Amino acid sequence: MKKNLLFLAIALLIISTQLSAQSVLIQYWNFNSFTLTGNAAADVVANPISPLTTDLSVAQANSGSLSYTVFGVNSPSTYMTFWDCNTPLSTDLTFPVNQRNGAVYGNGLRLRNPSDAMQLVMNIPSTGFKNLVISYDVQRSSSSNGALTNTFYYSIDNGTTWKNSTTNNGGLISKDTIQLESLGNWRVKTVSITDPSANDNPNLKFKILFTGGYNTTTKGNVRIDNITVEGVGVTTAINEPKFNNTVINMSPNSTSNGIVRFSEVVDAVVYNLQGRQIKAVAKTTDLITSNLAKGIYVVRINGLVSKKLIIE
Repeated sequence: MKKNLLFLAIALLIISTQLSAQSVLIQYWNFNSFTLTGNAAADVVANPISPLTTDLSVAQANSGSLSYTVFGVNSPSTYMTFWDCNTPLSTDLTFPVNQRNGAVYGNGLRLRNPSDAMQLVMNIPSTGFKNLVISYDVQRSSSSNGALTNTFYYSIDNGTTWKNSTTNNGGLISKDTIQLESLGNWRVKTVSITDPSANDNPNLKFKILFTGGYNTTTKGNVRIDNITVEGVGVTTAINEPKFNNTVINMSPNSTSNGIVRFSEVVDAVVYNLQGRQIKAVAKTTDLITSNLAKGIYVVRINGLVSKKLIIE
């Protein structure tokens, strides 16, 4: 019995260490629940749109949010602050897309022109994570409309200052710009933030500017879908997680089917012994286990602590 317990403890420590090197989905927007359609741009200008929270967040910090806002001193125009949804991905499935967690093909985010004075700003708290990677699907509306280039910046101080590799506040990022396909096809684009100050940072923001021409008229647009933020856990601790001076319990740790419950609301990710993500839940006290095969799993709670789960 003692040998078995020692083996399980060592196995869990090894698995926890492996998981700390595994990339975890921290934030995800798929826009399938976003239903705003715009017929009169003036209505949107008069009533600014509220930020969109993530469809999934497993970070220990609050869920991320997404805003499309004016920047700089460019003159306002008809479509300022205007975004709406469309359903584009199902019409172009010849290329890989960035869907996650079994999300269905649904709405995408349409960022209306002129976009030369607009910025898409993401609040992406990275508490508990490092080595951050942002990916998304993107498409121009046609070969002759919509910005040609996405330009990236990040902020480690909640938007007070912005950095990329070539600005006066030069930062550490894998690329400052990406080019969009001229034919208007969907493609997955990826950028990494390599600045250590962005790791484990509750005040991290990321933004995209729309540059490179074809971004000043009221015809055409850029469309974005399936935005993901991934990172690697910064701790390998396997002790009981403590927040607000309380211990978060998970029970039962061994079950044949049904529900595992947490003692308070958590974000949790389930991994198999190979370190592959099997399931994720957000802002809940319940983890449904009836669809898990028999075996040993690791449940990562709030991105910080791992617990063993046995399905019999």
